[in-house]
Amino acid sequence: MLLLGLVLPLALACVPNTADLQALLTTGGKGYVLSLCPDTVYSVSKSLNFTAPEQEISTEGYPTDGSRATLRVVGGTCAVRASGDGLDGVRLRYVQVDGNRVGNASASGTSQGNIEVGGNNRGQLVEWVRSFNPRGWTCLHVTEGTLKCTETAIQHNDIGPCGHDTWQDWADGISLSCANSTVYNNTVVDATDGGIVIFGAPYSIVHENRIRAQTRVMLGGINLVDVLPWKPGNYSGTRVLSNRIEGGYATSMGNDTRGPNEQRALIKIGIGIGPRVWWDETYQNTSRGGEVANNVLSGAFTFGVAVGGAQNFQITNNTFVGNETFIGQYGPNCTQSDKTPNPPVALLREPDSLTSVNIAKRNTYDWVDGRVQGLTCFVPPAASEWAWPYGGGGVNADPTTSVSPTPTAGVDKKGAAANNAPAAWLLAVAGLVIVVI
Repeated sequence: MLLLGLVLPLALACVPNTADLQALLTTGGKGYVLSLCPDTVYSVSKSLNFTAPEQEISTEGYPTDGSRATLRVVGGTCAVRASGDGLDGVRLRYVQVDGNRVGNASASGTSQGNIEVGGNNRGQLVEWVRSFNPRGWTCLHVTEGTLKCTETAIQHNDIGPCGHDTWQDWADGISLSCANSTVYNNTVVDATDGGIVIFGAPYSIVHENRIRAQTRVMLGGINLVDVLPWKPGNYSGTRVLSNRIEGGYATSMGNDTRGPNEQRALIKIGIGIGPRVWWDETYQNTSRGGEVANNVLSGAFTFGVAVGGAQNFQITNNTFVGNETFIGQYGPNCTQSDKTPNPPVALLREPDSLTSVNIAKRNTYDWVDGRVQGLTCFVPPAASEWAWPYGGGGVNADPTTSVSPTPTAGVDKKGAAANNAPAAWLLAVAGLVIVVI
């Protein structure tokens, strides 16, 4: 009688931090899995490059907590790159990427982030990755290639801090320029340029992410302001749905409703739509064709939602929940011409620069028609000023505002990688005033 045995693949042992990781990827070929050891730091002096389709870099056992292997940049600016040609389906999973930025030091003239994926490829995946302290301009960059990138998935990641909030020391959290892609269930904290910046990325969906300014000033929460590389400001089919955006909260007691914030943390523009929001009249262009709906905002902002230089956009059913303030004062770059932008408000639009933009008006806050011109020029109040709302689990916060809803995916020991749908968060703050826009 012939006995048929079940042949199982041998489990590959994780590679030590003394191994030549690049050589292993180069010789491994299609489908090779570079398995890193838990609780181990790997020094990266040159970017670690994927070399064949369907390769994977991950930590053995797929942990989601602080035991994930750490790739630490010790030379250059980029730790992992998957933006070359012929890299369909590669995966970066269950690792930590430390840009190892010291203080405000960065690599001058760099055009690279901690992680560079995308390019002329299809179906790449970045998940359960912690990326922080980049030396370059972003924690995670999904590039467009020659406008051929498609179907990248960015999910369940823990991003930040990214950059510093001093002049031109900023960095993005997630920078998306790949079409037909998904950015889902990520946590982005203290990304000082934009939390999630969408560079057109037609037919992509950015949904159910959490963005928060905790200890730093962020210029933007979610930005749809760039006119390149998808000319001319092509956001066709791009959807920004059901994200949770939190500005700063008071860090100590003040009066009954507001207190100071020792780091002056806030988000200057919760959601920015159109290039005029960011660059005044430098770029005579528009953002075209996207949808921004069902997003939730809370905390301290200069502007909650600002729209200027947009065409064929749908902006509906976004909400303010809990406690929020709209604060800031004119900085030196706000008053260099006779076209001073509007003072801080919840909802700002510039009608003369909008064409076929559907903006719902079901709200307590009225949309203010005013000048939208380079709104990042505002500066936050003094740290001692009683300007920040209570909330976010901070001082004098109503306990119901900090309850974590049921996660949509696994939670690590710190809860860092689990982001939750705003719908569940709305239930957690039932009874508070909900403002619908």
